[in-house]
Amino acid sequence: MPTAAKAAFDRNIQRASYFLDVHATVQAGAAGAPTLARRELPRGAVVFAIGALDAYLSDASAEVLIAQCEGGVMTGKTRIVMRDVSKVLPGLALELAVVPDAKERLDRLRLALTDHFQTNVSAHGPKAVADAVERMGGVPRIIWDGLVALGFSDPAKELDTWTDLRHRIVHRGEKPRVWREHARECIRLLEALAAEVDQVAEAAIVE
Repeated sequence: MPTAAKAAFDRNIQRASYFLDVHATVQAGAAGAPTLARRELPRGAVVFAIGALDAYLSDASAEVLIAQCEGGVMTGKTRIVMRDVSKVLPGLALELAVVPDAKERLDRLRLALTDHFQTNVSAHGPKAVADAVERMGGVPRIIWDGLVALGFSDPAKELDTWTDLRHRIVHRGEKPRVWREHARECIRLLEALAAEVDQVAEAAIVE
């Protein structure tokens, strides 16, 4: 069963594709070069799509870790993350200890872990994918090989290129040329990547 993080990703990646649908509609039959506003749509799609993947990696990592804690499965990676969270929130352990209700205690832990991954753990590019997969007990190479089998020639490099493009747009205010069909290729890659990673997440939660 897909993770809740994957369900959110699916909604967000669909929203990214809407940018391109609008671009295609307004450009159909239009004479001359697209307006400045229309040119931003493919770039916006890439920015939104990469953001969706970043959020997915953070939220899926938290979801798996919470399931492992709830099931009493404390791997080496789990202990490292819990130690990092304790450094950021040194009072969390005591806070959880005095909460009498088990559900409330779990909700507080879930909030702390989700916030940790969203704010303190990098979720950008191939390295973030590898780190997330390893935290879940998977092997990153299998993810990339699976994408190659689906027809992506060098998925890690492609992700790195799109991530860098997003950085140039968001952090430097640059306007790199992004063709609509190229942006669709970006979305297709991210959809396939999230699907591969979620198989690892699902297996980790079941275990």
